[in-house]
Amino acid sequence: MKLLSKLLLSTAMVCCAQIAVAAPPKLMILPDKTWCVEKGYYTETERNGKVRQTEDYDKALIDKDFVNVQTVIAQVMAERGFPVVSALAQQESDDEDEMLDEAFEGAETGSGVQTNSFDEIVKRAKPDITLKIGWNVNAAGSLYSTDVRMDAIDTYSNKQVAPIAAQTGEVRRTVPLGVAIKGSMAQNMDNFCSTLMSYFDDIQTNGREIRLDVRIVDNGAGTTMNQEFNGEELGSIIYKWVNDNTVNNQFSERSSGRNMLRYDQVRIPLKGSDGRALDAKRWAAGLQKLLKNLGLTAENASPSLGTARIYIGEK
Repeated sequence: MKLLSKLLLSTAMVCCAQIAVAAPPKLMILPDKTWCVEKGYYTETERNGKVRQTEDYDKALIDKDFVNVQTVIAQVMAERGFPVVSALAQQESDDEDEMLDEAFEGAETGSGVQTNSFDEIVKRAKPDITLKIGWNVNAAGSLYSTDVRMDAIDTYSNKQVAPIAAQTGEVRRTVPLGVAIKGSMAQNMDNFCSTLMSYFDDIQTNGREIRLDVRIVDNGAGTTMNQEFNGEELGSIIYKWVNDNTVNNQFSERSSGRNMLRYDQVRIPLKGSDGRALDAKRWAAGLQKLLKNLGLTAENASPSLGTARIYIGEK
């Protein structure tokens, strides 16, 4: 009986130790859109009659002030056990191996899937959470103050995890910006990091959230979601696959039709059966394989970490 008690106690201690050292989320720090636009680090494109402003990270990531602030925040997070991926180092690596992946192109129409610089950076670094930071400097003679904002965003679902808003108070101009910001945010960081860890614990238990779009394109050889395969409609087959491959069968059908299915709040495991990290594209590869086994042409054109997109037929 004593031996059994010792074994149970030993097992409990091992389990507690494993929980205590559970890996924290991987972070990446980027300047927020407001700061980029105010500094002129953006490009404009027109789409559907709307002018869109997109961050120019080629310029923003080498801004002296951002580099200093990013270094300070990375140090603060590292002190609390959160690994931080360098966006600049990742971008430089991307430049060596082509900054942008070739967009998916169908054999017949040559149309492509559009991505942006943010998607391209995070697809390679795969941070769990992106910290977007921005600030305004208020000059007052030999003094200055700074309004600081930082938002933690789930890189996969784009949902807000935790925000911080702080002010440095007036300091002398000789005080470096990074030092002033570090001091103003210090009192908020413990609660902030606790929120990050709680959020990530939930992800590890209940799965990472992504979205899935399945579309039948024009030359899908007459295929529709109502078409039957072995006595079952294609839409039902896809639905069952999603149900069987989500954590606790968690997902929502956003819309459906003869030529498309859209699911959101799709909870997928952090890792596949091979132990490798799962993102939307790797997860959707299983659905692509199922569709091909049905004799359908299926392309996995997932454009970002959190969006899975399958095209049935040629684009």
